[in-house]
Amino acid sequence: MKFILSFIVFAKIDLLVPRVLNLLAQGKALRIGNATNQKLNFIPQGSFDFEIMGPLNKFKIAPTSHIKSGTYIECSGGVKIGNNVHIGRGLTIFSSNHNWRSTEYLPYDSKDILKPVVIGDAVWIGANVTILPGVIIGDAAVIAAGSVVAHDVDFGAVVGGNPAKVIARRDKELTKRLLAGNKLI
Repeated sequence: MKFILSFIVFAKIDLLVPRVLNLLAQGKALRIGNATNQKLNFIPQGSFDFEIMGPLNKFKIAPTSHIKSGTYIECSGGVKIGNNVHIGRGLTIFSSNHNWRSTEYLPYDSKDILKPVVIGDAVWIGANVTILPGVIIGDAAVIAAGSVVAHDVDFGAVVGGNPAKVIARRDKELTKRLLAGNKLI
C-alpha cells in the first residue's frame, strides 16, 4: 500500500520527520511539500516539494548533503547519496525499471528490475538531471544541468548531455588533496 503525505504549511519538520518516518516504516511513499528539514537538508527553491517513492529503508542520504525542490527519487532498488552532495532542483532518480525483454507481454511484463543507484561524496548535480537504474557516480563528479545519466561516472569526471558523456575531468591529485583535507562545502 502506498502512503502519500503532503505538508501544505511550513512546519518545524526536524521534529516531525522522525515521527512521520516511523509511521511510514511499512509504507511505500513519502511526499513532502512546503517544508524544510535540517536533517534532510531540503532547500525550497521554486515549488516546495520533493518525493521519495519506494521502501524508505532503501533510501540513504548523508546529513551533509542537500536536496532542492522538485526532486523525485524512486528507491525500490536502493539509493545511497554520500557526503557533501549538492543536488540542483528537479533531480529524478530511478532505481528500478520494467522488464521490456519479456517473452510473454508487450511492452513489458509485471516484473520490476531493481538496480541500486550510488552517488559518491562531494558530487555536484545540476538542475533537471535524470539518473537511471544501476548508475554509480564517483566522488567529486559534476553532472551538468539537464543531463540523463545512464552509465557510471568516474571519480572527478564532469559529464553532460543525453546520454551524459565526459566533457572534462577535475585534476585528480588536486581533487584527492581537497577531499583528504576536508575542503568541502
